[in-house]
Amino acid sequence: MIRNLPLVSIVIPNYNYARFLTRRFRTVLAQDFHDYEIIFLDDASNDGSIEVALDSFGKYINIAYTSNVNSGNPFIQWNRGVELSRGKYIWIAEADDECEPHFLERTVQVMEESPEVLIVYCHTLPIDQESRILDPSFYLDYVSELDRLRWRSDFIADGSQEVRKYLSRKNTITNVSGVLFRRASYMEAGGAPESLRMCGDWITYCRILRKGSIAYISEPLNYHRQHPANHTSNSVLDLSYFSEFLYVQEYIGNAFNLNEDEKDRAFFRFLREWDRLTISSYGRINLYNTYRLAKIAFSYHNKLSRDTLIAGHMVINVVKSLMAKWKRN
Repeated sequence: MIRNLPLVSIVIPNYNYARFLTRRFRTVLAQDFHDYEIIFLDDASNDGSIEVALDSFGKYINIAYTSNVNSGNPFIQWNRGVELSRGKYIWIAEADDECEPHFLERTVQVMEESPEVLIVYCHTLPIDQESRILDPSFYLDYVSELDRLRWRSDFIADGSQEVRKYLSRKNTITNVSGVLFRRASYMEAGGAPESLRMCGDWITYCRILRKGSIAYISEPLNYHRQHPANHTSNSVLDLSYFSEFLYVQEYIGNAFNLNEDEKDRAFFRFLREWDRLTISSYGRINLYNTYRLAKIAFSYHNKLSRDTLIAGHMVINVVKSLMAKWKRN
């Protein structure tokens, strides 16, 4: 007996997003492409999410998995969803995001026509709590320091070259809800690292791209919900974000055999991120953590020229931190 499997597995991971689930399910069910299964994962929500999902959309959900204890890690949910899936392609449609009706049609078409493509992603726009677009130019501004024109049109590129030139410096794939990837490639890459909380997506994409190509769709087909950034703020201020950032860059440098120029470009990108976040909407990195961050950076970079720059940025950011503290007082 031949078993009919869905072409796409849609994984909807959720934690306390009951207020957005109706919008999420409606934009999934409105897709022009229909050969899919839906896997709903709840990470021990306490806001009625499970009732909203099952009471209103239960007849459309093929698999529902609920955790008794919150994992506190999105990448545990990614891995669980992929393990439960049966589709050739995976779409991790985060519970608070939205999309255009032809997201799957466009992304699946790329995959089916280009078997060398392992990841296809689209232009993503940020939205607020009321689903209003916050900044139409956000993504193009975000990638403009890498290339001002490249992301204005569709492309297919060699994965290793994409990592060497762009992903070695920053994560250019800003939201997993705007991504479709091959299940087999994800599994072959070892899935997402559950030891990371902030940069696990970035390193997962790079691991997959060692074996194939990447495609980009320049039409905005995905909308990423923005929230008060308590989790991000904590990760910046306790430096776990920076530790993960440097860990991913080190992995890329080794796995993709970056030359010294490419490593320098990645290193300068880290310094700019440090400068940007010393004083930001997430808060102020205090003097002790500024010193700690310098020590973390030294542990990843033992080249004299880089160590000198790290020391210089430590001094600059100590001054910035002190000035911000005085102004606040």
